[in-house]
Amino acid sequence: MGLEQMFTELPSVGSASMSDVICAVQGYSGPSTLGLSVQETLQQVYNLFQSNIILSYPGDPNGNLAGTTYQLCWDTVDSILWVCTISGTESTAVWTQVTSNAEGTWTLANSTPITVASDHKYVASNGATLTTFVLPAIASFGTTFEISGFSSGGWILTQNAGQSINFGNLTTTAGVGGSLSSTNQNDYIKVVCVTANATWNVISSIGILTIV
Repeated sequence: MGLEQMFTELPSVGSASMSDVICAVQGYSGPSTLGLSVQETLQQVYNLFQSNIILSYPGDPNGNLAGTTYQLCWDTVDSILWVCTISGTESTAVWTQVTSNAEGTWTLANSTPITVASDHKYVASNGATLTTFVLPAIASFGTTFEISGFSSGGWILTQNAGQSINFGNLTTTAGVGGSLSSTNQNDYIKVVCVTANATWNVISSIGILTIV
């Protein structure tokens, strides 16, 4: 189709398949500046849409992937769908889970350190080696996670700058120096985010935890 031909002159169709060719205009900025007209199949248009709207990342995209509001991201490791709720760069974009595996699926934590993903459950299964869990740098109010001890090495939950964890009337040291850790290999905690990105409350626990 030439630049002088109007889209309204194209015939209408009752149905279309992914192999049908349509006309697309690249670089359109106004009626007098139409840009370059090209032919593309519906499949090509769909692929372009999908690659720009539905992203993928191997893990939690928070702190790792730039995003635009309402963009979707599929976690290829934990099979979780995220939606961007605040546009930003890799470090400032906020991604919120659309679906979660937290209710039914536990993850074996057999490496260290592990950055916790919101609404996940972990079993510390790293043999005689201490398993280090790190609070997520970005987390929405109300998100939770759980850690259950299992192997003899135990576990420790550490913090990023500006973060802290409340355990009843006790609070960890703010920032990277604070932590919670198991004293028995089977100790367990569940925590909830009460201040976005910064403050967490322990809402359930088993065992006597060490608070630093």
